[in-house]
Amino acid sequence: MVCDGMGGHENGEVASACVAETMGRLTAQQPLGTTSEMQNAFEKALQETYQQLDLLDKSDSIRKMGTTLTFLALCTDGVLVAHIGDSRVYQVRPEQGVVFQTRDHSLVNDLVAIGELTEEQAKTYPHRNIITRAIQPHQELPAKATFKVLTDVRKGDLFFLCSDGVIEKLEDDLCQILTEKLPLEKRLEKLKQEALQRDTRDNNSAYLIEVTEVSGTSMKSEIQSDSTTQQDETNPKIVDTDKKSRPNWLRWFFLLLTILALALAAFFMIKAKG
Repeated sequence: MVCDGMGGHENGEVASACVAETMGRLTAQQPLGTTSEMQNAFEKALQETYQQLDLLDKSDSIRKMGTTLTFLALCTDGVLVAHIGDSRVYQVRPEQGVVFQTRDHSLVNDLVAIGELTEEQAKTYPHRNIITRAIQPHQELPAKATFKVLTDVRKGDLFFLCSDGVIEKLEDDLCQILTEKLPLEKRLEKLKQEALQRDTRDNNSAYLIEVTEVSGTSMKSEIQSDSTTQQDETNPKIVDTDKKSRPNWLRWFFLLLTILALALAAFFMIKAKG
């Protein structure tokens, strides 16, 4: 899990610490099981987390403390990914590159999705640091997580969880560094040094997880983490959208509804002619 207190929001470090501790403690109590079971545990933990944030928040300011969240759990039937905000999860496969990445909850991504901006324009859009979801206290409608279940997981796959500051200047080189023939800690250290040399302007926090074994009921992994701090300023980049298809039953429902509408229209036309 990675939580990133929002730049420009008071006590962002308090919010991120509270969310990381509460969510981490409660989800860690969930025994190994299915992605559905873990999602249920995550949602219950998130409700408790919002309550804890409400207790911590003593400010009357309109600009509340807040944090992003990105979460990954290895389960018996796949990998559960959840996120709120612009911290990201990447699934990287050697020889193939990025096979999955989360889509930021951000203003620029929404504008790209509706065709108001191209991806090139989004990279220099003046309000590209505005996120549309965050975990904050005393919200009438608390932000919900976007979930994704990954079932195509293979030995050697890498999962990279990071705050937006890590990829501010490194996104183009991310796959090359992550898939180098080096131990995990060496790859993570190289990312850290590259981020420092390129003067990224935000907090740099990340986890790197390598899948070392996949069986019918479980996965084994090796995990490395790192966290450094730079000047606090968010500046997320555009990522590809993970488009979800409608469930089959929903397609059939709309098809039947269309047929019914056509049948009624034909009935009233015949009745009118009669």
